[in-house]
Amino acid sequence: MIDKKGSQKRIGDQFTRMHTELKDSDLSYVWFDFHGECKKMKYENLSKLVDIVKDKLLDYSHFTAELNYGFDFRQQFNMAKNTSILTT
Repeated sequence: MIDKKGSQKRIGDQFTRMHTELKDSDLSYVWFDFHGECKKMKYENLSKLVDIVKDKLLDYSHFTAELNYGFDFRQQFNMAKNTSILTT
């Protein structure tokens, strides 16, 4: 999630250029301006990002990770599941 203005725009432009030059059909890149889309607490606009990436994510069919940090795994998993869309 990179702004589409200022110094972050330059970073996003470089990511876009590199993605284009790689020509790798297995590599997806989505430029989502979180601050622009969700300003004024309009977090419902995250649904735009979900709509863009959901088919690709569903195509992955499964994901496995092992987390062992000495706490209640079920509670942490639910928290991670709920926040992962914001950090991915």
